[in-house]
Amino acid sequence: MTQDRPSPGRWFAEEWTALLGTVLESLAGERPKLSCSAPAAGATLAACGEEIGVEHGAILWWQYHFPLPGAPSIWIGAPRDAWTQLAGRILGAAGVEDDSQARETYLEVLQQSLGELSRSAGRRWNRQLDCSGSEGTAAPETTEFYMVEAVYPDAAIPSLMVAITGAPQDPPAEADSAGPPKAASPDAAEPENQLPVRSKTFNLLMGVELPVSVSFGHVQLPLKDVLKLTAGSIIELNRTVDELVEVIVNNCVVARGEVVVMEGNYGVRIHEIMTRQERLETLP
Repeated sequence: MTQDRPSPGRWFAEEWTALLGTVLESLAGERPKLSCSAPAAGATLAACGEEIGVEHGAILWWQYHFPLPGAPSIWIGAPRDAWTQLAGRILGAAGVEDDSQARETYLEVLQQSLGELSRSAGRRWNRQLDCSGSEGTAAPETTEFYMVEAVYPDAAIPSLMVAITGAPQDPPAEADSAGPPKAASPDAAEPENQLPVRSKTFNLLMGVELPVSVSFGHVQLPLKDVLKLTAGSIIELNRTVDELVEVIVNNCVVARGEVVVMEGNYGVRIHEIMTRQERLETLP
């Protein structure tokens, strides 16, 4: 470990925290303010877990193992209030009001964020990783753990816990050099046609209907001018005839394109897709 590089355990916790924000933003369109910090001196995982569990419901633990030197595992602990609130925001963004899907949705968030973490770890240790995860029955016995806070503009999510077990080791210095990742071991070659785990949550969301509209432009008028409008009046918009129109889905601009006519009906030929940041900037 160097002055500019965190310990392997802390790296796992901070990297997962950042990736959690990315997954939440991609699924719900909103990224909370996230922070990852070590507990106060003298605090233990058992005591913190008990305190959080009493206030916010039973802790749901998930273990994810990395086939790396030191056999590290990352454990994510979330009280019931935390995972139900996170899942509720995702389902709410999709217009789904079925609370029975909350646990499955939260586990989908975990699987996606930890899957991204395994790819990030593969780049850091310069090897291909075949990781595995499972639900834990109880908190692990470890002294290294971190608290993750997630705060939305309208609410703060109860604290999550990230525990590190095993003895994670820094990659050798040469692992930082450019080059393709190497296999974890000669006998652990990844199947050529291996496919990612199919997401049950995404299957649920695929049937959700969203309103789609096209904006040709807009203008602000004084009330006195609005009252003067009659049949045949012309309102000049803030868009020229050769500018692209905006495609709006669920009050968010997702693309721009040109107006075309298809068999007597108007349509839009897409020219550009908005980035995630641009989409967030167009939200009302």
